[in-house]
Amino acid sequence: MGSIARSSYDPRVWTIEPGGAGRLLARAAFVAAVGAFLLAQELGLRLRREEHRAWWAGSGRDLLNAAGLVAVAGALRLCGFTWPAALLVGGSLTLAMFGASVLVATQLETPHPRAWSFAVGAAIALPVLIWPAEVLGVFAAAAFALFGDAAR
Repeated sequence: MGSIARSSYDPRVWTIEPGGAGRLLARAAFVAAVGAFLLAQELGLRLRREEHRAWWAGSGRDLLNAAGLVAVAGALRLCGFTWPAALLVGGSLTLAMFGASVLVATQLETPHPRAWSFAVGAAIALPVLIWPAEVLGVFAAAAFALFGDAAR
């Protein structure tokens, strides 16, 4: 006798929980987490320059990025994202902001690279703050396209 395949689809993973008056505070926590992460990237760039002299500098940058992920994902959870969605969106944001920061600071010839790095990182994070449900919908569609029923 054949077995029946069960789907682990839970539509709540791809929804944002309704919030009350605390949602404004949660959004402020998200802005603070993004701002702190972007400001910490300057320290990360210093550690990158020290990498050839100090064995621990690469691990220090990894710890900064991991702390940024925890802060951003935690703030997204406070904003009503489920934990899986907060980790997916927060991890993607963290990687994108890190990449933009390194690109602006090391590859582009711009005046005031720190300011540009912060501005580009903030622009990457802004859609999540303004249109959280729509951004989550884009991530859900990408997960479904990549993983099919396993993402449901």
